[in-house]
Amino acid sequence: MAELCFNTFNRSAWHGVEPELAAQVAAAAQAGFPWFGPDRFSIDHWTASGRSLDDLAGLIADAGMGVWEISGLNVTDPAETRAEAEHLAAQAAVLRPRWILTNLAAPLDDEALATFDEACTILAQAGCRPAVEYLPFTPANSIATATAMVDHVGRDRAKVLFDTWHHFRGPDTWAELEAAPLELVAYVQFDDARPMVSDDLVDETVNRRAFPGEGEFELDRYCDIMRAKGFDGVVSVEILETDYRARGDHEEFARRVFETSSRFWPAAK
Repeated sequence: MAELCFNTFNRSAWHGVEPELAAQVAAAAQAGFPWFGPDRFSIDHWTASGRSLDDLAGLIADAGMGVWEISGLNVTDPAETRAEAEHLAAQAAVLRPRWILTNLAAPLDDEALATFDEACTILAQAGCRPAVEYLPFTPANSIATATAMVDHVGRDRAKVLFDTWHHFRGPDTWAELEAAPLELVAYVQFDDARPMVSDDLVDETVNRRAFPGEGEFELDRYCDIMRAKGFDGVVSVEILETDYRARGDHEEFARRVFETSSRFWPAAK
């Protein structure tokens, strides 16, 4: 049965705002989410303020949620990637996520694949695996390129993260989505989008997503394809929207995220 995860990245410290993780935890739990997905930048902000990872883990558990994902790892220079993986592994050892959202920020070559292999080993020691997110503006821009990374290390050590925004704004067609086997799928990230106003895909994905059903994506068809292949896992809802980011209205934001997503994943109610 599909379950929903609240993704914190709209209010991440990465954006230069106060993430207010405690308020996000409370709002997500009140909205009905069984899973929570913090990002490493906000976790770092939490610990930099003098609070411990154990405190955060306890807060999430006391709210009745588990940690599904932590975002994220960048596969780039080997030394930098190793340091990031070790840092994330230390967070994961306490927070116990299933997955580490992973992006490729270097050319997809032998060095990147070897670096990714090492990162898998480091994360496995903390009980988690990389979920490779393909983004249309990175070297891993499609199901095929993300699959090449996963198959290099083995599908038991990593899988592919399927994000609706990156499907609809990337090069893949419905045929590629339909052909992807269920065993590749780590989980789904779910979102909608307003019509594009520029060719800046980074700005569009970071600031102009929409609540499910309130944008232009064919989400019903996407969900039908995922269910047809047997997917009934966790759906992490990642709405990146500047208005709510500025307002910091955590309860209203979490409520709208849950309610609009539940229409597409009714078993999550």
